[in-house]
This record gives sequence, structure tokens and C-alpha cells, in this order.
Amino acid sequence: MKHLPSLNGLRAISVTIVILYHFIRFSIDVNPDIYLHFPIFDGQFGVNVFFVISGFLITSLLLKEEEDFGRISLKGFYTRRTLRIFPAYFFMLLVYWVLQLLGFLHIPHQSWLTSLTYTKYINYRIDWYTAHTWSLSIEENFYLLWPAIFLLGKKARENAAMFLIFIVPIIRTYLNANPVDWINDLSFFTRIDSIAMGCFFALNRQEIIDRLSLHWKKAFYLSLVILFLLPWVADWAKQSGWGFIFIALGVLHGSIANVLIAVVMMYSVFGPKGVWHKTLNSRVFNYVGVLSYSLYLWQQLYISQRSWWITHFPQNIILIFLTAMFSYYIIEKPFLKLKSRFSSKKRTITKDFPVATSQLNAQPEK
Repeated sequence: MKHLPSLNGLRAISVTIVILYHFIRFSIDVNPDIYLHFPIFDGQFGVNVFFVISGFLITSLLLKEEEDFGRISLKGFYTRRTLRIFPAYFFMLLVYWVLQLLGFLHIPHQSWLTSLTYTKYINYRIDWYTAHTWSLSIEENFYLLWPAIFLLGKKARENAAMFLIFIVPIIRTYLNANPVDWINDLSFFTRIDSIAMGCFFALNRQEIIDRLSLHWKKAFYLSLVILFLLPWVADWAKQSGWGFIFIALGVLHGSIANVLIAVVMMYSVFGPKGVWHKTLNSRVFNYVGVLSYSLYLWQQLYISQRSWWITHFPQNIILIFLTAMFSYYIIEKPFLKLKSRFSSKKRTITKDFPVATSQLNAQPEK
């Protein structure tokens, strides 16, 4: 599978949104209700962009592996996933542990437990420094199950993706009437539909491209306009007695937004190679996208309510990038090379599924 363009650029946008959200939250005295009405300042929206991209990319890679080799390798998938995610993540936790031993920060035992076991979404409020890993815990829980579902065949994987997309609004509606302490807006049960949406678009990629290609620009611009109008429409709906619609479907991190994010993603990857495409694939956007995982991991340390020198602007932004660069080049990259070598190993090929001329892409899995 050829390298999918624009995905790093979209990752750059999503991680920038998350950093902007945290920066405004702690560094600027402004009413949060105002800036949260704009997608570019809503950190939860930025995370959903990550989720949709992740579901689309990893499902595309699984489909390509199945096409080339007849079936997917669970061992290969979990090995690649481990090499991609674990090193940088556990390096961050190691640094946190050292900082805690030195007395610079305190992370409670329960928070260490949920961080180490990828169950942070159960209770992310215990401490600030690891709170953002709720999103990683949702992804890793999903990808623990998704390959097994994938092996059940085309119908099973499509039904599973559709089930998750439709069940989450029902769960949101139920929780609104019957709150559960450990399930909130950052839970596996209320956010998994975003990853499933990316999976659905990958499973039906060609059909979706065929439909969208007839109206590429209209679909793209209309999606952007709706995304920017959604919060205001939701406010109007609440005042008019129609707010229950957005309880089920969410606003900037709900079902409607997920579809619109996916449409923008499809346009970015497969649409016209105009200004938008060139911007996303520029050196700056591509580089920030390459660093996006480490940027996401480390931004929490440098943007907080603590009165440390490192948490003040502009040094906090500089330090986020310097630490992310160290994490990428010293920690991530060596394991990515190992992951690439593992992916390129020859496998037994069934007679009914000859190898395609292009091999499985080394695009980073996220």
C-alpha cells in the first residue's frame, strides 16, 4: 500500500488543537464557553480527529495485509502495535517516576495503576500529568479486540463497526438519565464510536470515494462549515427544547462530528491536490505530524497550573517540542525501525491470495 498522503498533516492539526486547548485553559484568562465553541480550540475535538485517523489507517493496513497474505497475523499486529506505542509511553512514565522520587510531582498509586494497565479512562481525574492518557487507553483497549473481530470476516467487521457507531448515542442518552460515576465523556463506552467511524470508512473506502468524488469540494467545505456551526446550533437547540438530540449525537466530539471529520479526512487523502492538500503535505505540517505522538504525550507536563518556570510561555512551548524531538529520535525511531523490519518478514502465502506487487506500508500505526 502506497504511503497515504495528508495523514501526518491532519495529525499535526489535531495535536495543535489539543495543545492550544490546554494552553488557553491555563495561560489565558478567557471564558471557556467562548473558545470551546470553535473546533480549533476544543481539545476533545482534536482527540476525535486522532481517533478517526487511527481507525482508518490501522483498518486500511489490516485490509492490505489480508489482501497480500490471505489473512492477518495477530502476532504481527500486536508486535507492531507494541513497538509503536509502548516505548515512548513507558519512557514518559519512567521520567514521571523519577520526578516523583525527586519530589517534583506526585502521582497517586491508583493513577499509576490505571496508567500502567491502559485503563485511564475509568478514572482520569486523579492527577493532571497522566490524565491525557485516557485517549491512549481507549485506543489500546479497542485494538486489543479489533484484529480478532477482523478475522471473523468482512460481514462481522462491518457489523461490529456499525454496532459501535450506533450503540454509543444510545449509551450517551442512557447515561444522561442514569449517570454512572466511572463512565463520562472521556470513557471507552462514550468515545469508541469515533475510532469505529474511521474503521467503517476504511472498510467501505472505494464506495465512499466514488460517492464523494462527484462533489469533492462541496462535501469538504460543507463539512467544515457544519463543524464550525455545530456548537451554536447545539446552543439554539437547548434553548428551543431540542437539546436531547445533541445529548445522543454529541457536538464537536460526537457522532455528527465524527462523520464530518471522516469526510474531511477522505478529501484530504484522496481528493483534489489543491492548496489544502499541499498545505497538509508541506514540510512543516508533515514534521509536526511525525512528532505528534510525542507532542501529545509530553504537552501535559509543561502546560499546567503549577508555577514552575517550565510551565510559562514561551518556554513551555519550546520545551514541549524539544522533549518531543528527543522522544522521537532517541526512543521512538529505533523501535520504528525494528517494527519496519518485523513487518517486512516473509510470510506463508495461501495459493488463493497471491502477493500484490506493493508491500504493506510502513506508515506509522496510531
